[in-house]
Amino acid sequence: MKKFIYIVCMVITCNLLTVPVCAENKDNSVSIIGESAIVREVETGDILYEKNIDTERYPASITKIMTALVVLDNRELEDEVTFTEEALSSIESGSSAAYIKPGETLTVEQSLYIMMLHSANDVAHGLAYEVGGDLNGFANLMNKKAAELGCTKTHFVNASGLTEENHYTTANDMSKIAREAYKNKILLRIMETAKYELSATNKCNEPRSWTNGNRMIRKGSEYFYEPCLGGKTGYTVAAGGTLVTYAKIKDTILECVVLKSQNSATAYEDSIKLYKYLEKNQDFSVYKEKEEEPTVQDTTLETEKEPENIIYDKTETPLEKAISLVKIAVFVLIILCVGVILRILYVQRQRRKRRKAMKKRRQQKNGTRKRR
Repeated sequence: MKKFIYIVCMVITCNLLTVPVCAENKDNSVSIIGESAIVREVETGDILYEKNIDTERYPASITKIMTALVVLDNRELEDEVTFTEEALSSIESGSSAAYIKPGETLTVEQSLYIMMLHSANDVAHGLAYEVGGDLNGFANLMNKKAAELGCTKTHFVNASGLTEENHYTTANDMSKIAREAYKNKILLRIMETAKYELSATNKCNEPRSWTNGNRMIRKGSEYFYEPCLGGKTGYTVAAGGTLVTYAKIKDTILECVVLKSQNSATAYEDSIKLYKYLEKNQDFSVYKEKEEEPTVQDTTLETEKEPENIIYDKTETPLEKAISLVKIAVFVLIILCVGVILRILYVQRQRRKRRKAMKKRRQQKNGTRKRR
């Protein structure tokens, strides 16, 4: 019985300490849950890993990378966007939103930060109406941009990524879009931002803040990955977990696209597993990262002034700190429980020994009396 209890305690302790995404593939191969995936070297476009890269999939909110590119092609950062009732009501009820109010005015820059960090569908559609006149007009701009980037199996219907039958892409096409996004210094800066704070507006007197939904750049998250340079998350029931990320591995910039993973958590696990596999097995000596910064497609959007109210470091949120403390407390509690159980087993064993010794002495005394 004591062996059984001891084994159970050890199993619980080991499971608590185990981090699934860190496990190495001993057979020198890699297997992921995502049904489609690709990893490219950003500078050359070389494909380092591929799985069903030309199969059409729903992209979910990684669509917003293309939305941001089209907006940056057509508007200045300081241009204003007034969100209409028509635009705000065009999103699916209950979907991710920043709850921008009808008539509220933000700059293009503020809108892009909120859309990308919070994956705000209302902001995405507000930008679409501002730039394209309506969703169809903006989708035409998105599809034109996709064709220019060499995408052959991609068709966009909306700016948010909400599921529609004719709204699809492939891992291969999405990686081309992601590669273009990395070249845009403004968009890259947004995607690597941990938290954005918005001051009062014409419709809201209180400041608001949004934390980046990408847990690979947030310290304290179980999916924090130090080499990650940012990216964009996505999830719908139909699309599953989708994820675009960038990482610097051995002085080489890689981009990873995962489509149709089981959920957001497995999309993180898939991406980290692929990065770690390539770090271990890929020869990066053929690549030499250029020293110059990524080029901006529209130089008129570049600005020397850093935007205010932006936190670039990967700081822990209060919730993440609380989760970390809870994990530590649970671990300590389990260790204490194991110690108490082992102590109880030890005391019981000692008592059994004493009882056996006392019984043996009584038997010896009884034997002596009988002989007399």
